[in-house]
Amino acid sequence: MIEQTQHDSRRRSVLATLLPGFEGITLPTWLSARLAEGLGGVCLFGENVESLPQLAALTSAIREANPHAIIAIDEEGGDVTRLFYDIGSPYPGNAVLGRLDDLAQTEAVARAVGVALRGPG
Repeated sequence: MIEQTQHDSRRRSVLATLLPGFEGITLPTWLSARLAEGLGGVCLFGENVESLPQLAALTSAIREANPHAIIAIDEEGGDVTRLFYDIGSPYPGNAVLGRLDDLAQTEAVARAVGVALRGPG
């Protein structure tokens, strides 16, 4: 009994550190089950995003399975975009912002990207 309890505790500790990716635009059953067991979160990629409403439904499903889950997504603007994977980012990328060397512009773009990320969760 104690051995099983230790195993369960180690399993929960390991699960809490993982952020797997997955294929598709909806939350797979296996991933929902792991999230409910305490999986730390999910890493989303471009192929997980079809549209902003679909992404909002996906992040909602993730949070329903585990309200404390971290949802990671690489969204920088420019060439590195997941929110606008199908059409390209409306924001300049870091290289362009660096060449402009305009702190106010960089801050404005960062704020806009943050607002865009917050919308679908």
